Amino acid sequence: MSMSTQSLTQSFSCLSQRRTCRFISKELEVQPQMPRNYKRKSTRGNWTPQQLTQAKDAVDSGISLKAASKTFGIPRSTLRDHVLGKVAKSKLGSRETVFTPEQEAELLLHLHDLEARFYGVTMDDARALAFELAEQNKITHPFNKKKKKAGREWLTGFLKRNPTLSFRKPEPTSAARARGFNKVSVNSFFDMYEVAIEQKRFRPERIYNVDETAISTVPPNKKKIAARKGKKQVGIISSAERGETTTVVMSMSASGRYLPPFVVFPRTRMSDALKQGAPTGTKFACNPSGYMTVEMFDTFFDHFIEHAHASESDPVLLLVDGHSSHTKNLAVTTKARKNNVTILSLPPHCSNKLQPLDVSFMAPFKANYSNAADVFLRSNPGQVIGQYNTMQLMGTAFEKTATISTAVNGFKKCGLWPCDRTVFDENSFAPSLVTDQELPNATTESTPASQENIADPSTASGAINGSMDESQKSAESSFTIPPSSILPLPKMTGPRVTKRKRRVEKAEDITSDDYRQSLIDAKATKDIASIKKSKKAATKRTSKRQKVESALEDSLCDRCGDCFSNSCNGDGWIICTTCKKWIHNQCYEGSDLICFFCS
Repeated sequence: MSMSTQSLTQSFSCLSQRRTCRFISKELEVQPQMPRNYKRKSTRGNWTPQQLTQAKDAVDSGISLKAASKTFGIPRSTLRDHVLGKVAKSKLGSRETVFTPEQEAELLLHLHDLEARFYGVTMDDARALAFELAEQNKITHPFNKKKKKAGREWLTGFLKRNPTLSFRKPEPTSAARARGFNKVSVNSFFDMYEVAIEQKRFRPERIYNVDETAISTVPPNKKKIAARKGKKQVGIISSAERGETTTVVMSMSASGRYLPPFVVFPRTRMSDALKQGAPTGTKFACNPSGYMTVEMFDTFFDHFIEHAHASESDPVLLLVDGHSSHTKNLAVTTKARKNNVTILSLPPHCSNKLQPLDVSFMAPFKANYSNAADVFLRSNPGQVIGQYNTMQLMGTAFEKTATISTAVNGFKKCGLWPCDRTVFDENSFAPSLVTDQELPNATTESTPASQENIADPSTASGAINGSMDESQKSAESSFTIPPSSILPLPKMTGPRVTKRKRRVEKAEDITSDDYRQSLIDAKATKDIASIKKSKKAATKRTSKRQKVESALEDSLCDRCGDCFSNSCNGDGWIICTTCKKWIHNQCYEGSDLICFFCS
């Protein structure tokens, strides 16, 4: 083969390789996408409609095109075309939004309504809803018909055009809280609260809120730390896998005064070493569980009376939640009436909105306690946090959290001081609309169970701020098929059915005569049942080795000889205020409710 033929063959080979490379590069080439944060590179059309209107008015008033163009920053040719009416519509670019501004506003309102009822949608749900809206309303769209979703770029643009909407991580809220915080129960509480304030003229420094919280030797740690990028697992030291829980009772007034805490340790014996580092005046107690019980709250109430200094001329109002240790405590009710303390209980499942300590104090207190625990572990390598260190950490957190502004803002946000029930708008009661049921007959007196879950007519219609009910939406919708038809607002169709038969609680004046009598009746019924059960068990014993659980001793009136267990649910019997035994009311009528032995 000659030299010229060999060189020609090599040339054809190189040309073929270059063509193959170009073909492969075109196949692998990534198509460019429109940047989300696009920055304009020209100043064309860089004026507002208001400027155009002002420039046209100026020309109509006699100013020249050149002067108006220079004054308002609009090109002369553009201004001339608008003045002569040659430009019917001015817009930049060839693309338009899938939905009109009115349709996007309606979609935005529907998404807000779903979130207000605690049934918000995710990003994928919003994209699927947009696709269904476009399909069912026969709107031309570039959405993916295979995935049946709008694109990510559409969602990004929708969020930019509607800055009031964002996607956030929700906080789980129980159905009981969503159902319990309704307009009827909240208004009922404020009616009782306003009457109590008006009758006894409570000042903000005499209105207290009491609540318990738990602190652990292993506090939760949700903070981020510096770590190597790409590392699979990042750890931080803790005292143990599971911590020991201690109960702390906090008390604060509407004026910003804090009473010393009350601490319940999970142990049977108390030690002075456990008290080191606690705030001055802290009261301590212990029980095997470490939880708040009826007996523990009775002990705490003595601590409260000691520091509140209530008197007949200067009474105290105490707000508590509906825990049984607070509301089913006859001893506390009796002490409160004797020491000029009025106790009101909050509606059930409403403490996250109506309890000042929950609203403003507990979250920063827990955060400060966790920070103090981190500092302790970092400052003492190799040591762990035990029960003997918790008071030191609690004291540090309490000192940082117990500020006047925290207490004042908590009572203000709950509408308790200044007393203002209007701090809760219609949006606040939106979650309860899902389970609200209209009264079957407006004249029929409703039971407490129905009052808790039935809203008044103003809320039962679903009228949230800025929202419309289903009939209004279908009549005034800018869509042929509105979003509410594709993804309806959740609504319970029938009455709620539960297997548990429990008395529905409500806000109460725990120190009232009627409530105290109901506690006495309940205790009498329980004591009589226990006495009869112990007597029945004693008659069935077959051997001396068989043991019978200790029960209440039957009471015998020392004046008439009548037996307490023979009464009908304790009718005609009262409790001795000293020894807590039952005495015959008729035999001790006119006395100080103290039995013969105690007197």
